[in-house]
Amino acid sequence: MSIHPFEIAGSGGLPIRGDVHVPDGAGPHPVVVGVHGFKGFRNWGFWPSIAAGIADAGIACVRFDMSHNGVGAGGLDFDEEELFERNTWAREEEDLGLVLAAVRARTLPGMQEIDAARLGLIGHSRGGGLVIARTAQDAGVRAAVTLAAIAALGRFPDAVMARGRASGFIPIVNTRTGQTLRFGADAIRELDERAELHDLASHCASHIRVPLLVCHGTADTGVSPGDGRRLAAATPTARLELFEGADHVLDCRHPFAGATAHLTRFVTLAAEHFCAAL
Repeated sequence: MSIHPFEIAGSGGLPIRGDVHVPDGAGPHPVVVGVHGFKGFRNWGFWPSIAAGIADAGIACVRFDMSHNGVGAGGLDFDEEELFERNTWAREEEDLGLVLAAVRARTLPGMQEIDAARLGLIGHSRGGGLVIARTAQDAGVRAAVTLAAIAALGRFPDAVMARGRASGFIPIVNTRTGQTLRFGADAIRELDERAELHDLASHCASHIRVPLLVCHGTADTGVSPGDGRRLAAATPTARLELFEGADHVLDCRHPFAGATAHLTRFVTLAAEHFCAAL
């Protein structure tokens, strides 16, 4: 496997930074694009391991940082907090579209042996919700995998939303770093204006017609396993895999200390799913 860093223009002209994992051997190889979650980034914990596991199965994998996720050029720290505050679902939809366009145009490094017509998506948490939404409307996506995916974006209590509207932001504590980040005014307004974001199962998952693997830990306190069940139940082509006792990140941590049994199972299932579908 070889890894090829890249940088392209994202939402608002800000950089999207990423890496392309290319399998060994002659292609053309199918390709999977990975989408990180809220307070996530491409180098968090398990993402390099997931990308490597997919590449080991003979499938290229692209992982990238959203342009407004708050993580700067170093790729490891939330050192651009003002960008996090300006982030929205629409910006992330735009970023994912720009990455997919670059994959399809084969303008990313290492893409010479890639067959972009055999394209899959994999996403964690909020990124899983983005994968659901994109797969529902992009006929070029041939398979998808979600891990701990949200079934609804609006996850704040009414009182918190009311305070956020009044103050212009909702404070978000990053328990790992101790930072207090801001869910900004544009994101609050977006939740008020886009009704479909409050029910991704009905508005998006129900329109998916390609193979979908929905994975969720039964001990996930960040996103209820009920979200995974709703997404799977709404999708005619879905298969639900529950991970008994696993938390929101399959018991992995950052910095990464090695694969857990749950992560190993997830990577195996995801690779098998994509190998069969792509």
